[in-house]
Amino acid sequence: MPEELSTAQERLTLAAAHWHAAEDTPDLWLKARITLMLTEQDAQRAQRYQDALRQVTLQIARDHERRERFRQTVFGKPDVTRIWWLDRHLDDLDSLDWDIFKEKILPLVGAAADIQSQAERIAQTLLYLWQKLGNDPGQHARFTTTARIILEQMGWGDAPWPLSEEPAAADTPESGRDEGEPDRVAETGAGR
Repeated sequence: MPEELSTAQERLTLAAAHWHAAEDTPDLWLKARITLMLTEQDAQRAQRYQDALRQVTLQIARDHERRERFRQTVFGKPDVTRIWWLDRHLDDLDSLDWDIFKEKILPLVGAAADIQSQAERIAQTLLYLWQKLGNDPGQHARFTTTARIILEQMGWGDAPWPLSEEPAAADTPESGRDEGEPDRVAETGAGR
């Protein structure tokens, strides 16, 4: 390489620039100036390599800059990201899958802490939990009781989730609820 050639030239020049005694001839002192040259063919090959290396380095820098601008523009705000996702599927709205967007794309958004994204994630989590509970009133009662205890221990007894001990209006004795039914099961009916 041309730059390696100049580095080697400088090292040789430094090594040979001072007077040195020759081996086996104590009265002989030498000092030299050495010039290294590549053959024309090697110089052309080295230049082609340098040009290709420069081209690849430039392309990588361009790609990185393009991706960074894209990330800042599209993934800077959740609303812009949603518009981008919709725009990508305008030609085929049947392929528009918001679940993939929420699972794969939305977490990449730099400001994914916006209130809409947080609300969607919380709603998805609660829906998942509720679906896991199924239709078993005992599971609902255990979940509701556990959630109420956690909220009370955190000091959030005033949470707007229907976890209070008071039965909901639909669960009053006048509504036809069996008086022998435990209150916890009645609470879950209000939570569904």
